[in-house]
Amino acid sequence: MALSLKETFYISHGSPMLAIDDSIEIRKVLKSWKNIYPQTPSAILIISAHWDTRVPSVNIIEKNDTIHDFYGFPKPLYQALIELNTRGN
Repeated sequence: MALSLKETFYISHGSPMLAIDDSIEIRKVLKSWKNIYPQTPSAILIISAHWDTRVPSVNIIEKNDTIHDFYGFPKPLYQALIELNTRGN
């Protein structure tokens, strides 16, 4: 079986404000992502420095719980996170 290299993208999560602030340029690109790459990816790899383990670890699950350990942002950001969690995204 031959292996083929698929498109690979590195996208930094940036500021949490990226979820609601249309003045952040990369938000426009991310919002149009489906127009640029309409095919649903077969896999998504997320690497996080915020996951603390004693040794390098791999987590394989369909949906990860999130921990929102930040504060001091505008109320619309928190509302957006509540809506995402309610929808199951």
